[in-house]
Amino acid sequence: MKVLAYHTFNNDAFARHLKYLKNHYTSKKIDLLNNRLLITVDDGHISFYQNAFPLLKQYQIPAILFIVPSLISTEKPFWWDELIYYLGNEKGAAELKRLKTIPNEERSAYLVELRNASKKPILRQQQLTVVQLKEMQSTGITIANHSFSHPMFDQCTEEELREELKKTKAFFKEHQLEGYDIFAYPNGNYNELAEKVLKEEGIKYAFLFDHQINKGEINAMRISRLSVNDDTPLWKLKFILSGWHSKVLPLRKRIFGFLKK
Repeated sequence: MKVLAYHTFNNDAFARHLKYLKNHYTSKKIDLLNNRLLITVDDGHISFYQNAFPLLKQYQIPAILFIVPSLISTEKPFWWDELIYYLGNEKGAAELKRLKTIPNEERSAYLVELRNASKKPILRQQQLTVVQLKEMQSTGITIANHSFSHPMFDQCTEEELREELKKTKAFFKEHQLEGYDIFAYPNGNYNELAEKVLKEEGIKYAFLFDHQINKGEINAMRISRLSVNDDTPLWKLKFILSGWHSKVLPLRKRIFGFLKK
């Protein structure tokens, strides 16, 4: 099974992706672990509703949208966008890389300090609304679980993990959304504790972000996904789906790493 993972949608190439996938892979119904291909989307950026959702309806292709409930129906920004806003592209990118590797409590405290120290206006960002989520759910989009506030799950305590999932479950129940038990690890980060807590809190399927194709018997708690963008050229999408890209990418990284030494 091949699972594509997208994020934002601001490019016309996505329509070409769907036309190709419609003819070669997709079905009209999501059957987890049994579809030849799944389209998944992380974070719930507003551009999904504005640009991708109409195309998915047009081509009658289902998809799974992993949302961050703490942001729904607000103008709160994604925390990684705040870093770029306050620090600029280069420094923000470096800090983002660092924050993904430190305990969640320290990451949260850093963000609070960054907001308070800045003289810039508070960053506001249009987010999806509950009404939009229900509209999409009624027309073939599975609204699923990307944690309540998007921390790195391998950097959370057990208490933090359970709190994230309990708040998310309450949100899904309150708004009659159906995909709480389908989960995507934020940034793909996971460990044994996170997997244990997920199972105990009612998660049946968990998706990684490892740029691999699922082969053989699939572990429902470690479903691999292929990273793509809305502007990925069609030739590259085909290359990614072939499986060769997953083989070449690690080799390319090793070669570049060697050359930098």
